[in-house]
Amino acid sequence: MDWMHEDRHRHTNGNGRLASKNYLPLGASAALLSAALVVPTAADAFSKPNVAISTGEFNPANFRPVCPASDGVYRFAQTTTQNLVGSDNFVEYGPLIAGGLLRIRLELCVVESFFNEAVGPFIEREGVKWILPLHETVETFLAGTIFALASTFILVGSTKIVSVLVTYADLFLGAPCRWFGGFAFDRARGKPVTLDIGFGPFKTRVVGPGDAKENKKDETLAEILDFKSVESKFIPVVIVTGVVKATGETSKFARDVFEAIDLFVGRYLTLLASGYIGIKFIHFKVFPDFPPF
Repeated sequence: MDWMHEDRHRHTNGNGRLASKNYLPLGASAALLSAALVVPTAADAFSKPNVAISTGEFNPANFRPVCPASDGVYRFAQTTTQNLVGSDNFVEYGPLIAGGLLRIRLELCVVESFFNEAVGPFIEREGVKWILPLHETVETFLAGTIFALASTFILVGSTKIVSVLVTYADLFLGAPCRWFGGFAFDRARGKPVTLDIGFGPFKTRVVGPGDAKENKKDETLAEILDFKSVESKFIPVVIVTGVVKATGETSKFARDVFEAIDLFVGRYLTLLASGYIGIKFIHFKVFPDFPPF
């Protein structure tokens, strides 16, 4: 019993009363105990692998986009760069070259993956009824809104690099095909060589017949394909040079198309996406019963 007496003496003051210690009330102790039990449980719930928002395609760590076209562009640019600069320089400046080319590939992959792995499968599964349905639901409103926002962010940042790549392709491939192919094509058809210097009213023809100030009419497709005045021995040359010139003209047309797309996306896509979201919101919240059938 001595140990009980000593323990009581340690916890009493000089008057024999229990010394005042920082004991918590019973209610506060129960609350802290409950919190201690609940907080780890909530943390475990968020860390469990079976939470939908953190598994599968929703987990950023598992996102592995498949971009075969972008990989092809990257490999082509890598091989072309190595052939241009040489193997030694390619190894010496490898980190810089790889860093630039991989980021170009990344920008292209963003667009390719978005349409191939997100937009395409969703439209194949749900159709296009969510774009502007007769009656907006939560599902159609969210689908249209998310698609508009994602398309704006992705296209505004990625169409510029596509336009730059097409421009460089036209500069190094299309323009030479137009110039040399067009020159050889005209000579094979018997058209005279002409050379003008100056511009506007000061233009002067120094080589070839005619006047440089005359309005030059563009040839129609029928006139271009008319080989009646061409000697038979020059027909193969006309065909080959015509194909080269057509390649250059096609490259120019593709460049104009992609520049127009880039201009449209940069100037108007954000406004159109905002207007589209506003229309869907008004239809969903303000006029949910319109039309009445």
